[in-house]
Amino acid sequence: METGQDPLVTFYRMLPGAPRPGRARFDAGGTLPTSAFQYCEPSRLASAFGYYVFLPMPFQVEWDGGTEGLWSFDGGADWYPLSEAAFPNSMAAFDSIAPGPCKGFCPPFLTLTVDHATMQVWTGWFACTAPGYSLLVRGPANLTRSAGYEVFEGIVETDSWFGPLFVNIRFTRSGVPILFDNERPFLQVQPLHRSAYAESLQNRFVVDDASAISGELWQAYERSLINPIVRHPERGHYAKAARRRRAAEPVCPVTGGKG
Repeated sequence: METGQDPLVTFYRMLPGAPRPGRARFDAGGTLPTSAFQYCEPSRLASAFGYYVFLPMPFQVEWDGGTEGLWSFDGGADWYPLSEAAFPNSMAAFDSIAPGPCKGFCPPFLTLTVDHATMQVWTGWFACTAPGYSLLVRGPANLTRSAGYEVFEGIVETDSWFGPLFVNIRFTRSGVPILFDNERPFLQVQPLHRSAYAESLQNRFVVDDASAISGELWQAYERSLINPIVRHPERGHYAKAARRRRAAEPVCPVTGGKG
């Protein structure tokens, strides 16, 4: 965080040993192809938007395809029925820091939900945001996903709702152990100003035919697609222009940063 600025997002470690969240990376954790990292500015920006959140420990889950599941946190040596599971020693750790009314209410680590194709997973962190900001909680952008589950995306208004940073996943495989790794980013959380998803703003769209494209927009098409081919054939023209534009933008009055 830059000196003199209030934090946009604050993470609180609630489970001992939970890996620290960190800025998402332009190279998608080192997995983005070199050519995309150099020349594909849309992929770079999407990859770096927000923060990586990791699982507090590795574990495995085997879902039976119906209403039951098993889980293991010792590499598969022992398996336990999964309905609602606590992180090892989490209740005592939580009660040691929670004030009186909150003691005994440590969030569960894993919960197989009523719809038994889904499971709720707690990352071991609480989070809050600056006034007016929410968190979009989703799977990491441009990282290879597990074949065993999908992450449901959600927007949490963390400037007023304070609690566990969790997510719901949907199983896509049954009858086999699914590994949840704590060394790769599990989630990517992205701060959104509430105005960005306000209904009044989202409803401001038009669907039209190509005949309605103005001369000004055709000129923009020429600048965006044709000129780089005809006049600037070198790779990365868009990326260079976009980076120059962002560097020249004024300081944002909301965040105190660029843009």
